[in-house]
Amino acid sequence: MALALIINARKLCPYFFSYPVGVRTNTPLKQVLSKPETSGRLVKWAIELSEYDISYLPRTTIKAQALADFVSEMTGSTQEEVPEARPWLLHIDGSSTAQGSEQA
Repeated sequence: MALALIINARKLCPYFFSYPVGVRTNTPLKQVLSKPETSGRLVKWAIELSEYDISYLPRTTIKAQALADFVSEMTGSTQEEVPEARPWLLHIDGSSTAQGSEQA
């Protein structure tokens, strides 16, 4: 999650500097980035993200029925109509004989 935030902050730098950014997450990202014993890469990212006005907000839960309704509405028909397969018809011109080819 921190990597995604860093990548987006780098790509959208003018927006991050101009506007306050709210990050909705269900992970304790703010606590992870503010721990002094985190790895070097996370400390570097935390310093880079401290330049922006970022507020970490808890993500609200999605009710199960609303999610189920969304999935059922957005899923397409899984059964496509397959045309009935017709048998192939083979037409030959009679050049092949029972004895085989005469070019041997």
